[in-house]
Amino acid sequence: MLKKLINLIVLPIIALTSIATVYAAEVGKLDEADIAVSSRANDVKDNALKEALAAVFLKNSGLPSVVLHPLVKAQINAPEVILTQYGYYESNGELMLKASFDHQRVISTLREAGLPVWGSQRPLTLLWISVDENNQQTILADDSATDIRTDLAQESNNKGIPLLLPIMDLDDVMQVSITDVRGMFTDVLAKASTRYQADYFAVANIDTQGSNLHYSIKLFDKNRTNGVLVALISQQGDATDYQQATKSMMSILADYYISQYAIASTGGDLTTQVRFTGLNNMTQVVNVERYLRQLSAVKSITLSQFKGDSATYTIDLFSNLDDLQRLLNIDSRLSQLDTVGSVDSFYESTTDKTKPKLIYQWLGQ
Repeated sequence: MLKKLINLIVLPIIALTSIATVYAAEVGKLDEADIAVSSRANDVKDNALKEALAAVFLKNSGLPSVVLHPLVKAQINAPEVILTQYGYYESNGELMLKASFDHQRVISTLREAGLPVWGSQRPLTLLWISVDENNQQTILADDSATDIRTDLAQESNNKGIPLLLPIMDLDDVMQVSITDVRGMFTDVLAKASTRYQADYFAVANIDTQGSNLHYSIKLFDKNRTNGVLVALISQQGDATDYQQATKSMMSILADYYISQYAIASTGGDLTTQVRFTGLNNMTQVVNVERYLRQLSAVKSITLSQFKGDSATYTIDLFSNLDDLQRLLNIDSRLSQLDTVGSVDSFYESTTDKTKPKLIYQWLGQ
């Protein structure tokens, strides 16, 4: 059942229609799931609702093992308690059940169980990958119609990881060759990645070795511009086919992102302050507050000061300041500001040393 449920996480691979407007992705529909059913019989419906709720827990945590926790299992076995609505529809001739659940109850169950919560703001990854296409090694492009392109889209859906492939237009072709990808020449790839507004870029290769495939993948933070780029993860392995290879590589990426962005409560009472500048109207203030409330590291927020174009919020955290900062730094609507005279550039001097201030400029609407 667990294997089946993992395949229910839905997040489309991102089609690159405009490079200038692609941002770190906000995952929607975290409170609902669609389940294929054989009929509308009550027993079939009951089992489908359990599968749907398990899928929702998976989407909101990221960890496949989350459905094995006793508190989560108990909730899954009684889905009607937090069910908000359900209905049927047909897709490609197949009967589907769509179910929605109380999102806050799902999150509170995860928090009570001490499990990580992965919020709707998730990093966007640009993937440079060499594959065998028509018996020739090539860089997989966004408009490719090959099976591996479909496999990557499926695994992006399954793992909840927003993914970009390069469009391989004239600009890309002039900068990046198949040798650059296969040799993992990161300086070249880092430069070519700057036109894509992704948070990370990954480099991967899949080669045929006898009757099996060998894959390798490395992940880099695209925004690290000082010094030599160091791989955040670097792994390789063997697979029987392209589908298994893509599943393994996407699992490797998922494990890293979950470790960075899925936040479990530490049980502490850490409070900090964050200041946002560039707020020129109340709509922006409302949008900042809405944004803060959905972050998985944030327990509660209070507007403590509003002056000029700046708003300062007192924020109670589930974990620590580093977790909060990682989440803030993947949103393109925010630009972190240095503080003059501070030992740590992102801390503002304050009379209460237990409440350092992160300072950001809001670039959104």
